Amino acid sequence: MSDAVQRLVNDMRLRSADTNDRQVVAQGTGLHHVREFNRLLVLNCIREHGPIARVMIARRTGLSRTTVSSIVDTLLQEGLVREGSFSQSAPEGGRRAILVHFNADVGYVVGIDVGRSHLTILITDLAANIIAQQSGPFDLERGPRICLPLLVAEVRVFVEASGIPWNRIIGIGLGIPGPLDVRLRELSGPPGMPSWDGVDVWQILQQEFAVPLCMDNDANMGALGESRYGAARGVANMAYVKIGTGIGGGLIINGQIYRGQSGSAGELGHITIDENGPRCVCGNRGCLETLAGARAIVEDARRGTSLRRSADPDGAPEESSPAPALAESGAVDIADVIQMAKAGDAASVAALEHAGERIGIALAGIINLFNPATIVIDGGVARAGEILLAPLRRAAETCSLPAAWKGTRILPGELGTTAIALGAVSTVLEAAFSPAMPPAAAQNTSEAAPITFYRSRPLPSTSS
Repeated sequence: MSDAVQRLVNDMRLRSADTNDRQVVAQGTGLHHVREFNRLLVLNCIREHGPIARVMIARRTGLSRTTVSSIVDTLLQEGLVREGSFSQSAPEGGRRAILVHFNADVGYVVGIDVGRSHLTILITDLAANIIAQQSGPFDLERGPRICLPLLVAEVRVFVEASGIPWNRIIGIGLGIPGPLDVRLRELSGPPGMPSWDGVDVWQILQQEFAVPLCMDNDANMGALGESRYGAARGVANMAYVKIGTGIGGGLIINGQIYRGQSGSAGELGHITIDENGPRCVCGNRGCLETLAGARAIVEDARRGTSLRRSADPDGAPEESSPAPALAESGAVDIADVIQMAKAGDAASVAALEHAGERIGIALAGIINLFNPATIVIDGGVARAGEILLAPLRRAAETCSLPAAWKGTRILPGELGTTAIALGAVSTVLEAAFSPAMPPAAAQNTSEAAPITFYRSRPLPSTSS
């Protein structure tokens, strides 16, 4: 393991230990914390604004030039930064400054999206640029005893195939469906996944991999991905909605994930839309997920339920509407419905539009209560584009208070199938590069929360 990677891994573990022992920070163990805070302040300035001259680092951070120069020299020795090109201009009579660059390929991060029916794994450099990725089917219903060993094997094979040695990887980030406990380790009553309840996924995976592991709900990871690198980058208050087999939500408030008291915030799919509706896997009736999730849309498109309703709200006879194109098909999934809708099948279009209306009604509650600037719609069902989004926006606007709706944007996700895995990567990067609050500041708060630095920028397109 290189010195730079070893330093990042050790720092993450030390900060995690400090987070569990607030007194270490609150008592202000002296110069060490100040030096570490200043070191990360300079490093994050280079990550965010580099390539950058030392004099500009001093101006942006407020540190003295001597302190900045000493820190940059140390970072050069560690391999985390490098010196390269010269600045465009120089002070009158002076020399052009050498620019300092962040060395993003000194280490790598593994990001994992474990879905109910899919698995996406990717590797990025320390600037979240994707180096390699793969996606494939994965069935969580088989339970943890089968799925977790399979997951470990898939990750190991993928990393080996990428050609990147494990001693260059600083951490793993993982998104998984269902609420997690406050420690972000155990699944806590995940709807439709009873065999996963109480399973310490973090502990099991941490024993298999010798690097730090960051884990969270998949919708939270998707929210982080889109807010850091996608459609809502730079937006302080946003909501992320993942519409697939289930429907989940992630909330970003003041740039940080909002998890609620017990870590279960964002379970949008279990808002009751019809109290007399079908039974949900959570035990309630008429949850949004049972009415507008992928399985409900597929069934609607095959039966033509919403199409008949649109033709005659009082219930027209079946022969009065065109037969659904998927009525006689065998195995059908949401991708088939979207394909047929784009080809003009009226039943598929009606099923997606009706789902969009129901989701829009649920989102109006979020808009009225939370008032986000942006709502990002993602997941397999969102691939329907405006067929789904247009009625969703109309319903959200109609059911929201005008003051709450004003200025709200509802956008499709930009990151596609990589949103959750990239959000998982961002949790590792923030753990690696976020300094603990310095002693003076920590004494003024009962919760010595970490200060988070991240890059809000579009990711370059990849061919992988």
